[in-house]
Amino acid sequence: MHSSISTSMKRLIFLFIILLSTYPIFATKTTNTEKFGVINGYIKDMKSNASIEYATVSVFTQDDSKLIDGTITNKDGFFEIKKLRAGNYYIEVSFIGYEKKIVSDIAIRSYKRENKLNDIKLDLSTKALQEIVVNSDKDAIDYQIDKKIVPVSNQLSAEGGTAINVLETVPSVSVDVNGNVSLRGSTDFTVLLDGRPSVRSAQEILSQIPTSQIENIEIITNPSAKYEAEGGAGIINIISKKVSFKGASGFLNLSPGSHENFASTGMFNFKKKKSNFYLGANYNVRAYGGKRENFKTIFSGPQSYLNAFGKLDSKDKSHKISSAYDFEIDSLNLFSITAEIGHSTMDKLDKLTYEKYETQDNILIDNSKEATNDELNYYVATLTYLRKFNKKGHQLNTLIDYSGKTFDKSITNENQSETENNTYLSSIEEDAKGIVISSDYTLPLAGNGKFEAGYQYLSFDFNRDRSFVENTSIKPNFSKPSDYKKTIQSLYTTYSGKLNKISYQVGLRAEHLNREIKYDGNKSDLNRWDLFPSFHSQMSISKVSKISASYSRRINRPSSGQLEGFQIWNDVYNRTIGNPELNPELTNSFELQYNTKIGKHSFSLTSYYRSNEDKIERIKTLSAINPDVIISSYQNVGTDHGLGLEAFTNISISKWWRYLMSVDFSHYKIDGDYTDSADSGSTEKHKFSTSSNNWKIISVSRFKLSKLTQFELNLKYNSKTKWAQGEQDDSFVTTMSLKHSFFKRKLSASFIVTDVFNTADLSKSYYNNDYSLVNNFDRDAPTFKLSLSYKINNYKSVKRVKSTDIGNM
Repeated sequence: MHSSISTSMKRLIFLFIILLSTYPIFATKTTNTEKFGVINGYIKDMKSNASIEYATVSVFTQDDSKLIDGTITNKDGFFEIKKLRAGNYYIEVSFIGYEKKIVSDIAIRSYKRENKLNDIKLDLSTKALQEIVVNSDKDAIDYQIDKKIVPVSNQLSAEGGTAINVLETVPSVSVDVNGNVSLRGSTDFTVLLDGRPSVRSAQEILSQIPTSQIENIEIITNPSAKYEAEGGAGIINIISKKVSFKGASGFLNLSPGSHENFASTGMFNFKKKKSNFYLGANYNVRAYGGKRENFKTIFSGPQSYLNAFGKLDSKDKSHKISSAYDFEIDSLNLFSITAEIGHSTMDKLDKLTYEKYETQDNILIDNSKEATNDELNYYVATLTYLRKFNKKGHQLNTLIDYSGKTFDKSITNENQSETENNTYLSSIEEDAKGIVISSDYTLPLAGNGKFEAGYQYLSFDFNRDRSFVENTSIKPNFSKPSDYKKTIQSLYTTYSGKLNKISYQVGLRAEHLNREIKYDGNKSDLNRWDLFPSFHSQMSISKVSKISASYSRRINRPSSGQLEGFQIWNDVYNRTIGNPELNPELTNSFELQYNTKIGKHSFSLTSYYRSNEDKIERIKTLSAINPDVIISSYQNVGTDHGLGLEAFTNISISKWWRYLMSVDFSHYKIDGDYTDSADSGSTEKHKFSTSSNNWKIISVSRFKLSKLTQFELNLKYNSKTKWAQGEQDDSFVTTMSLKHSFFKRKLSASFIVTDVFNTADLSKSYYNNDYSLVNNFDRDAPTFKLSLSYKINNYKSVKRVKSTDIGNM
């Protein structure tokens, strides 16, 4: 039966693509023997008579002010615009810091094809400089029917950082002291790049994208059916920058910091009438360190203790080069190609002294030094073709994305005790490749209606080879390869409409998963269909007030590492084992939201409920062979529930002080059972039930000290939270930022101090009937960073088109 369903599905997909591709793509070309005219001249400074390089020159028709073409001046201030048909034109000349200049009544005739203009001189302007300032007060967060949009330019404390720094002050998102991100308390979310999935993990993506290359970040806690269903907690979509001005522009950013932190980013863009070329590069060093403490108490058998004290130092280095080319074939056909290659390394040194004792008089001392070295190389190439039709909004977008990565990790552990010395070497080599092919069709309908449909094919392959050496002997139990492949085919459709004051969207997505994992002579397959309905509605109560309601069904599929059914050596006292029998989590999510504006102030209130079936938890139990060793495994433990209320307010206290505050209160409950470690031989179920009340508050004060100077104070508090086998203590972080602009706003400098009072400690506890474990990390703080940014010419950006947002164009 499955075979017949699969065959029918393939035929349906094939027919769907054929129908969508039958539209004509290119218009018939005609031969044109018409001769064209030319406009040229020089642009200079009015006072010094110096040539102005990179000034933008645009040509418009005299009658209807229609933009015809444009260019930029060279180092001599010279410009030339060719291929102008006979007619009357005017040009507009602009450059940052100067008054715009218009030269009118330029005639192109058959007898006068070349127009050599007199020198065009620009005068400095202070008024123009003031207009360049971005007013970040208006759009701190843009609440839409299905997502929250966070403009990166508003995040002063994130300058010179990465996407993780932006998310630190965003409602619905939490970031711990080590930079680990969670969405509404869950790490089961998906990160997209301009709407595209990737073979890289969510944490890899967020930690490697500099803020200077991000236009917006979309927080989608209840995605519609047009988005892939992966990620139970929702989606974080990174929208990259795209330059909107014709001519050459760009910027340079340098951000040195304390504790060996450093970041640098450069972007160059050259845009003509029908094409755009972009080139960007960045280099980033993220370093941190701190004190570590582990306290383990073993209750089974004679009570004993194993405590550890030491220091952790970590340094991540990454660099990447990215490029994009967009070309408009004609007004109905556009294509773009993007490419990116990157490399990163992580060096971590963990020095711990272990104290093991059963009584105060019987203490055994172990000294452990663990060095971790990671190396990641990745690449991604994307081809996008957009076919528009005569009716506005009627279009077909096709995307092909190919990506890959190689990842090497080695852990060297030197363990010295009173009786012996041992050296352990654990390594993993991973090779991953992925391809995504999607086609999205949008058809506007009468009465504000809209029909959308699409197909996506996704295939990812992960090949791993693990090895473990104790002293000079290879240990086969920990040295095994594994191969993981998943293929997902999806079809979706949505319909949007409006009834009086109510806008709505209903959608349905069908996904078929074909998953295969091989390891140690074992093979595990999974083939299943899942349906994911979604519903979004919004009602206008008044001109400034709206209420929204939404529902979505999501899925969290186990990762390849969670499915590997053999023990992995982490260190002397810790092992991990996967579970090939894991079921995916299925999530049902509901939201109700109210937004309003009162003058310059805005307010939002959101209530949400989320439940997860077959909740996947990391379970820690003692090894039956060696009770000093903790084995972590992954199990479907039961069902959890989260009920919360989130409030956000944006208040204009005065012309120079704007205050933003986000408060999130939630109640979490989980019920279920789990079994002991795999080597215990026990299948006894341990039932549990736990709940907690959690809350988070973010306070942001933005002060406009002068036209050129801004100050920002961020306060962030996360309360204690619980899970199946433990809890995490509360934390508090204070961040201060000062920004000043120089040289007619071409150069800006930001000084950022993070964790001012050294209060961002991290403490986690795990416990069951056999043991209790407390892990403490006190990070070195505060940290300091100076971010310098220089704009070349008139750099300004707009968001790049993404496959999942074609219907809004």
